[in-house]
Amino acid sequence: MIGAIVLAAGSSRRFGSDKRKATLPNSKMVIQQSVETALRCFNAVTLVLRYGDNEFSAELSFLINNPNLSIFQAPDSALGMGHSLGSAIQEVNNWEGGFVFLADMPHLQQATIHHLKETFTTNQTNNPIIAPTYEGQLGHPVGFAACYFDELAALTGDKGAKPVMHANAAKVIEVTVDDPGVLKDVDTPKDL
Repeated sequence: MIGAIVLAAGSSRRFGSDKRKATLPNSKMVIQQSVETALRCFNAVTLVLRYGDNEFSAELSFLINNPNLSIFQAPDSALGMGHSLGSAIQEVNNWEGGFVFLADMPHLQQATIHHLKETFTTNQTNNPIIAPTYEGQLGHPVGFAACYFDELAALTGDKGAKPVMHANAAKVIEVTVDDPGVLKDVDTPKDL
């Protein structure tokens, strides 16, 4: 199985309030839209929240109500994205690969995700790292074969998975997509 990890354990400092809860024009929260898109494309999705996000976790479980969603509160989330991803990757079992999503990127198109997943499956025997590019820029989500999970589990700090990609640059397959959503994150209210 290929699963998805949606990272939503950051502190939203630039946004001014909790951007995960900000409302999109379709009346859904940013985080809800991102998770629901991932759930339409994967049979297993792990949502990573901040440690102690108990009320929000319960709210999202009720709102999304999907048996394929598991919610994990990263114990070291305050130390950065690397810690959150490192903790979360240890929670998944029997995955042949995993795509790492950022919860503040709700504009991703499902067709793009399916294309990335298909590219992963086609190249699976080569242990790929799949990264979308739009207008020459690397975006998200990034897919990792399971052989990189130990490296992902060792991540610290706030750089996310970039060190794993750099260490295994020969295995990175860049997939050109026609979807600005792979780059468009929500950093300020005007990004909604």
